Amino acid sequence: MRLELYRYLKKVITRIVLTPLKLIPTKQNRILLINDMSSNYSDNPKYVGEELRKRDSNYELIYAGPSLKQKDLLVEKGIQPVELNSFRYFIYGMTSKVLVTNSGGVSYLPLKKNQYVINTWHGGGAYKKMGIDMFEDTPLFRKDMALASKEIDVFLTTCERFKQAYCRAMLESPDKFWNIGMPRNDCLKNIDIEIIRRIREKVGLSEDKKLVLFAPTYRKIEDNYFKDSIAISYGIDEARVCNALKVRFGGNWVFAYRYHPCIVNKEGIDRKENVIDLTDYDDMQELLIAADVLINDFSSSMWDYMLTKKPCFIFAKDLDHYIETTDLYTPISEWPFPIAKTNDQLANNILAFNSEEYNRCCDWHYELLGGCESGNATHLVCNKIEEWTNNSSAK
Repeated sequence: MRLELYRYLKKVITRIVLTPLKLIPTKQNRILLINDMSSNYSDNPKYVGEELRKRDSNYELIYAGPSLKQKDLLVEKGIQPVELNSFRYFIYGMTSKVLVTNSGGVSYLPLKKNQYVINTWHGGGAYKKMGIDMFEDTPLFRKDMALASKEIDVFLTTCERFKQAYCRAMLESPDKFWNIGMPRNDCLKNIDIEIIRRIREKVGLSEDKKLVLFAPTYRKIEDNYFKDSIAISYGIDEARVCNALKVRFGGNWVFAYRYHPCIVNKEGIDRKENVIDLTDYDDMQELLIAADVLINDFSSSMWDYMLTKKPCFIFAKDLDHYIETTDLYTPISEWPFPIAKTNDQLANNILAFNSEEYNRCCDWHYELLGGCESGNATHLVCNKIEEWTNNSSAK
């Protein structure tokens, strides 16, 4: 309760302190791209920014994130990097015509009526719980969430079930939602062979190698989500996975780990032959494009990967514990992916994989959740931004 109160008061006080900045005119061509989920140039804000760069060189693009790692790259692209929640960030936030966020960053900002916010979110489908479904539902927590929800003008959705869950869990109005999918997923619905070649070359994969990507999410320890967790193998047998894949699909396989951004300590992984760590690769969507197979646990990247029609398998030794402590919007029984709690089950699922049955299950799952990935979300979002930047009037 004390931490909850501190967080809320911090936001309220910051909004009061920033209120005089409303006197500074909004810049019609200034766009603030906020990625508060990663220190890399990535996710939906990146894809929106890249499209805006192609359309109009007169846009002033600002990219905000925590401890940004790619400042030189951003400057080279003509994008101004800024640390999230720094003084410069607040200045840019209060003077940008449009703010594009993949999660938060706007609840501290008392925005003007002629400013607009698009929340693209950062996960597809409807799996892990959020908001009042995950934390204690208190009047103070609801007030905290309202600080952000009232600033948002448009919220992108990947499926109808997510929209229903988010409206309830995050107290958002249903009329704000736009069912077009996420910009970052356009590339997964419209895969470019040349891009695959470039990505594979970048990660050092030879032409005779196939890539299996293991992308586990972070875990809940007791009642807290932790951000300084240690990367471990989660009990997966890399060699056995690669052998099973070779038998079922042919070819020689490389096993790659891709950890969640919350996992910062990677000392727990032993270096083995044909096992690599791609956690530091800046763009997860590019890895999903290049991977021949994905192994997941509870990460929503399984939704994204499903769009490629390539095989995805679930491996989670702690499956029962995760469900008991975290719960899910979409029950495991409704997932289309072969599920394993042991290495024996995982190997058997790979060996018995049936492409036709898998595709039928994926189509059923997509329809069940009310999927709405247009494959054209980036274009539509940028059209909306152009509409707003060309209009100087208030909402």
